[in-house]
Amino acid sequence: MTKDETHNDTKSSKNPLPWIAGAVLILGMAIVGGLYWSANMTVEQVRFEGNYFVSSDELEKVEVPTGINPDSLDYADIRRQFEQLPYVRRADISVEPNGELLVDITERKPIALLAEGTTKVYVDHEGIRLPKVLGKTVDVPILYGFSATPLGDTLNSKAFEYASNFLKTVHNKNVSNATISEVAWTKKEGIVALTNQNGVKLIFGKGDYANRLRNWEAFYGKVIKQKGIKAMRSVDLRFQGQIVTREKET
Repeated sequence: MTKDETHNDTKSSKNPLPWIAGAVLILGMAIVGGLYWSANMTVEQVRFEGNYFVSSDELEKVEVPTGINPDSLDYADIRRQFEQLPYVRRADISVEPNGELLVDITERKPIALLAEGTTKVYVDHEGIRLPKVLGKTVDVPILYGFSATPLGDTLNSKAFEYASNFLKTVHNKNVSNATISEVAWTKKEGIVALTNQNGVKLIFGKGDYANRLRNWEAFYGKVIKQKGIKAMRSVDLRFQGQIVTREKET
């Protein structure tokens, strides 16, 4: 008899039903609480993150309704308004538990300072012209050969595609990035650059920029370091397996 009673107690202690019932109850309360919170919460304020070029004052000009439930917001329209601002590439919107609406800004990054006469604007890798912002500068090459107006328009020519690919490749190569200060597009020679010391002309042509910049860096490390940059007038890197140079007459 005693053994039977002990056996029955053991079975009762391993019964998972009370634990399952408790878990279901807690889950149900959480769902009810979440629904209540969702139904009664309102957006009270807006906070911005990720912006550098575009100021908070400029972002605050976008009308974001407050005092209403988050479910009543037109997120697509709000996102569209933010992404109409010149430097805003993407705006991700979320609502915090405290009712704060967070706008996470991903900005466009300038790859060059586009120069046309006295007009100078930034341009990103997609060809979007971007205004200069007082007190906020970027150390990027100067780019010639393209129109600097109108702002907000897109440079989508084959020529700019060459320039964009060249500038992106330069950015990822330390020696090239440190030695090249100005870049231009010409119909005859393609991409032409000037060194930041003595303005030596570097001809990169149309395409294959990773290899041609690699050749420039090797040439710079071996020949320029030995002869000096002042000895050079131009370096043509368009040819496979050779580098053609013109040196200054002594």
